[in-house]
Amino acid sequence: MKGLIIKDVFALRQQGKILLGLLAFYAFYSIMFENISMLAAMIVLLCVMLPLTTMAYDEKSKWEKYALSMPIERKTIVQSKYLFAIVAELIGVVIVGILSGLIVLFTDEMKIMEMLIMTLVIGGVGLVFLAIILPILFKFGVEKARFIMLIVVFIPTMLVMMIPHLDIVPPSIQIVKLFGYLSPLIILGLLMFSIKMSIAIYNRKEF
Repeated sequence: MKGLIIKDVFALRQQGKILLGLLAFYAFYSIMFENISMLAAMIVLLCVMLPLTTMAYDEKSKWEKYALSMPIERKTIVQSKYLFAIVAELIGVVIVGILSGLIVLFTDEMKIMEMLIMTLVIGGVGLVFLAIILPILFKFGVEKARFIMLIVVFIPTMLVMMIPHLDIVPPSIQIVKLFGYLSPLIILGLLMFSIKMSIAIYNRKEF
């Protein structure tokens, strides 16, 4: 599995300068407009998109046919994608935490605790998207899955934007706190279910 992850890292070398450029741009944007949430959301989104990029390279080079001719189990290939995606997401959260902390010190936009909570929430949302998106990628491939992924991102975004305009009673503080405490277990459960689903899909897939 280590070799599979290293392969994905090398596949992203061409995207390195682009990713660093985007990171610098959004960091500058956040400092100028004192908008930490934009920086956090974009960094986590970029990390979520990394597995899509590596899978696109795999499809283009027909790598999976070559990999399956070697003594590599299909579930190992699937697990390596998830591990790579989760590690990239965690690295993104750490980067967000460091940059947001520096911005908070210089701009005093929000309190440190609020910044940490925001970073963890956005990181959790990123992991949930990974749990949803990766089975779709394994099922339909990168090209066919792009449109489905747009819907997956678009619908929740629209629902969040519509909530203030709907006559919905917000949950109590106790419920919000309970959900916050349970969210790591919920996300872990979603990821485990997603991995099992992706392995089942990949085992039935023909190349």
